[in-house]
Amino acid sequence: MAISVGLNSAMRALFAQQQAMDAVAHNVANVNTPGYSRQRVVLTQAGPASASGVGGGVDFRGVERLRDRFVDLQARTESGTAHDYQARATSLGAVEATLGVSGPGSLQDAMDQFFNAWRDLANAPEQSATRAGVVQAGQTLALATGRVARSLSTLRLEADNRIANAVAEVNSIVGRLASLNGRILETRASGSPASDLTDERDLLLDRLAQLVDVHTIENDAGNVDVFVGGRSIVTGINADQIDLVRDPADSNLYDLQWRQDGGTALVRSGEIGGLLYQRDVDLPGRAASLDALVGQIVSDVNAAHAAGYALDGTTTGTAFFSGTNAATLNVDAAILADADLVAAASASGSVGDGRNALAIAGLQQALSMNGGTEDYSAYLNGVVTSVGVATRDAEWLVESQQMRLQHLESIQQATSGVNLDEEMVSMVQYQRGYEAAARMIRAIDDMLDHLLRLA
Repeated sequence: MAISVGLNSAMRALFAQQQAMDAVAHNVANVNTPGYSRQRVVLTQAGPASASGVGGGVDFRGVERLRDRFVDLQARTESGTAHDYQARATSLGAVEATLGVSGPGSLQDAMDQFFNAWRDLANAPEQSATRAGVVQAGQTLALATGRVARSLSTLRLEADNRIANAVAEVNSIVGRLASLNGRILETRASGSPASDLTDERDLLLDRLAQLVDVHTIENDAGNVDVFVGGRSIVTGINADQIDLVRDPADSNLYDLQWRQDGGTALVRSGEIGGLLYQRDVDLPGRAASLDALVGQIVSDVNAAHAAGYALDGTTTGTAFFSGTNAATLNVDAAILADADLVAAASASGSVGDGRNALAIAGLQQALSMNGGTEDYSAYLNGVVTSVGVATRDAEWLVESQQMRLQHLESIQQATSGVNLDEEMVSMVQYQRGYEAAARMIRAIDDMLDHLLRLA
């Protein structure tokens, strides 16, 4: 009886050490696999197999996956915030490249050239060339403002397209998560820990956290329920979807709605959250600042121009600009057709009078912006500076978040990553354990052989 107990213990040891070696081999094979979590066998001592009280060897209890849930949750939160800031920084960098251009061709240059053309006209109001110069400068200013307005509009459309692509990826991910929940339940029900399937699910959750703000709850059965913006998007094997609905009232851009009931899908962070903020808040705010500048110039110039007289000394009350914002600004059609209608004179019948042209040129230094505290150039400089500051802040936040994320990833790696040195040590330990169990079997075999010979 005692010999059979020893054989049984040695057999258990062989099996346990073999399983441990298989786990080490699996770890080594996946040392460079993204998202892989190190696995470790769980060995426990077996209870006595006889009345003698001698233990029954070792029991193989299964394989456990080494993962720190708390660190995972922290890393996903920080990853979502980092991608939010990255989306904002990228958009703001493009805005800065549009508004912050200096030198010839810039908005500031076009504005300066426009008012300088009026000064030239004040010196030679009777010359057709100087009148044509004013008209041309007005058109150049309109082109410059229109270019910036179109660039801001294009950035909104680009953000909208990126949102659409990201939402499609979110819908794909949540569908796969629901499917994995079902497969993990089935695999665990068969007695397997489903470690590799769980790794695949965690990798999808990591990517989902980069796109949207994610909250997860894992139940005892192994299912993970996923929430986005406080709303359940994955419950067990069921997944909701986010639909993209065009909004005619907002340039036909996409609204995000839950497919299940049509409610608004709120996304507060992640790449989509950052893109939504840029598309719906920041970029419209920059465009509104530009429109405020253009609207004030149009109002001031048109008022002053309407008070003056054309070259014929009679015509008055004419507007110089048409349009009310950066996208619609242009020189009035009547003046485009006849530059003699440019009102340079301040009194009727005064062909050589350029005082009204000088008054319009003087608007450049008038404190007409921000409640009478800034002129046009100072206001534009403030708009450009605010974009630059916002861009630097966003880039700094991205760097800061990346540092925090790298710290958390290093902690994750220490827990879940495969260390080849550790695996080699484990391999030697399990190999020696296997060899010792084999020798025990050989020794028991020799004992049995000796007894049989004596018999």
